[in-house]
Amino acid sequence: MLRQVERGDIPVFFELMSREFPEENAVYGWHAEPFYRIVRKFWRPSYRLILGLTNAVGRPLFRFFVLDVDGTYAASAIETFSSRLAYVSSVVVAPEYRRRGYAKRVLGACHDAAVRRKARFVALDVLDPNTGAAALYDSLGYRTVSHASHFVRGTLGDVGPAPVAPSVRPYAKHDAEALAEIARVYTPAARQEVQPVGPWQFSVPGAVVNAFDSETMAWVIDHGSGPVGWTRASASPVMDAGHLTAPVIAPDAPTAEVAELLGTALAWAKAHGSTRVVAEVLDENVRAAAALRAARFEVAYGSRTLARPTGVA
Repeated sequence: MLRQVERGDIPVFFELMSREFPEENAVYGWHAEPFYRIVRKFWRPSYRLILGLTNAVGRPLFRFFVLDVDGTYAASAIETFSSRLAYVSSVVVAPEYRRRGYAKRVLGACHDAAVRRKARFVALDVLDPNTGAAALYDSLGYRTVSHASHFVRGTLGDVGPAPVAPSVRPYAKHDAEALAEIARVYTPAARQEVQPVGPWQFSVPGAVVNAFDSETMAWVIDHGSGPVGWTRASASPVMDAGHLTAPVIAPDAPTAEVAELLGTALAWAKAHGSTRVVAEVLDENVRAAAALRAARFEVAYGSRTLARPTGVA
């Protein structure tokens, strides 16, 4: 039976994800109890009302599909929606239920939901070592639109206070359009067709931050004529690792100031309880990759973003 997630599914889901995605768990360091606490929020009346209303008008915020086989959690996937894209994550099948077509069935449900939501594309990520999943996605018509490296700074013990950098200031909403113009230069055309670069990607709604018990802060490099560099740091009790959104760096941004920007973000992450920091960077974003290596980040693994058109005009 294919159904939506129930509250009792969450411990099984967490255990599966922790066990079946060892590369990511080793990098992020997921914690069960904070995860359960956050997820339980979505069963509160206020959240259930909002989710119910969005579902009722045919504009769901997300779907969490569970394939139940004789009362046992066999497979699942989470799907979130934006204006033109449905993004699928956390596709997992319990080992004892593999090679029965269950992943394909769950992905089919995600595709159908995307069509109903009038999304033009369904997208997902697959780690480079996961050749079995990649073969399935390829067989279903998913095609690569970009490749990224996942960088990790494994320790923050040597990170000191944020540097005093006059050119580094907090991000403001009016910076977004200029930053989008910089990011478009290195974003592959195939990815932009699926997920266009826009000003909206530089802000995080406060409701999302609060819902996930996280904290976030962003900064830019600005000499008085607009931003030439940007990054965002986030921290959550769910994981050991803080997250650094891929830096956006203009060609004329001074290398020393880029280092100060990253130093500011690392100091913030350390102060907010992170023991390491991860960042996912498109292969074409060469200045960001170089800056991260200079800041003692190393590549942990790579991943492809794949997309499949839904046929919705």
